[in-house]
Amino acid sequence: MKHPQRPRALRKAFVAAIVITDVVSERQMSTHISNLSVHGCFVPTPTPLNAGVKVQITIVYAGAKVVASGRVVSAPADGMGIAFTKIEQHDQAVLEQWISDLRAN
Repeated sequence: MKHPQRPRALRKAFVAAIVITDVVSERQMSTHISNLSVHGCFVPTPTPLNAGVKVQITIVYAGAKVVASGRVVSAPADGMGIAFTKIEQHDQAVLEQWISDLRAN
């Protein structure tokens, strides 16, 4: 029996603006994320990119910005799961602060 893939870290409900750029086609989409973890996020969209697509993302929340490279790891009909593959130390610190703030609430 195959078990559904589980996120590596607890994802917390989190709504923020995101710009996703397909690295190959350079197609951009501006939308929002619905949850976040230190390893990735979920983006609800009626037109998800295919699993495996490499992306560059920019998340903007509360006056701060996180830029990361990622890969689409799941693309159900209601959106896409993106795993972060490369994130600079400063951006990682901002991401961890956002998640810490979510845990405190």
